[in-house]
Order: sequence, then structure tokens, then C-alpha cells
Amino acid sequence: MSNGIRGKIISSLMKSKLVIVGIPAIIKNSKGEILLGKREKNAPFYPSTWGLPGGLMDKGESIDGAIKREIKEELGVSSKVIKYGKIFNSLPTKECPIHSINIIAYCEIKGTPKPKDETSELKWFKPEEIKKMKLAYHHKEILKNEDVIKWKK
Repeated sequence: MSNGIRGKIISSLMKSKLVIVGIPAIIKNSKGEILLGKREKNAPFYPSTWGLPGGLMDKGESIDGAIKREIKEELGVSSKVIKYGKIFNSLPTKECPIHSINIIAYCEIKGTPKPKDETSELKWFKPEEIKKMKLAYHHKEILKNEDVIKWKK
């Protein structure tokens, strides 16, 4: 999808009362590191910020199908959903005025991920590194809610 069309859709969503479905994926390697993607500098929300792979569900798509599509688009690899995590309600913020309900998926990937689509860079991070980072959307809260990262307030 081109940035122009994506921008129009996002603008329309911001003005509507709709709630969208997000599908962030938690992907770990054998060392327990978590894969994050750096959003492109021209991304409409959270430019140049690290976040979980994933995106939005399209109308008529299954949850598994949406996750597989997003991972293929962003990482260029095939994937398999291992399990689902908790549902996470992302309320609108100043940085992203869209309300979304997120279905968290733990996934395995096949192959070496490479940045594609809206992702400029990919990197594996240790959970303790993520604790010090600013992540896109509510991804840090999602990881905390899933007990993937832990920190004291």
C-alpha cells in the first residue's frame, strides 16, 4: 500500500469513531532475545522508533492470516503462530490518535528476517535492553503485560 493511500486511511480513522484490530507479534530467538523493527523515518506515527512486527487486520481476514501477511510484508519470512497472548486495549494518545484492540501473537519464523515495507532496520534485543527503550505505540506496555519484560515503577 502506498504512503499516500495509507495516509488517507489513517486520516479517516482518526476522524472516525471506529476501533481497529492490531496484531503485534512477539518473536523470540533461541537466546531469548526479542525481534524489533525500526519504523521508517517517514512513518505517519512513531517515525524512526523501534516496535514489534505486525500491523492491522484487513476486513475479511482471519487472525492467523493477518499475522502471517504482516510478518511476510515486514520481515520477508514465513511464520507460524505458537500461541496467543492477552488482548491489549490501546487507547488514543497524542502520538497516535487511533483506538485499537490488539491481539498479541507469539510466533516462530522460518528464514532470516530482512527489513521490508515500513521497516528500515531489524534487530534482536535482550529484554533488559528493551526496558530502557522507547517503543512505538503501546508495545512496551504490551511486553510488560505479557511478562516478557519486567521492571519496577
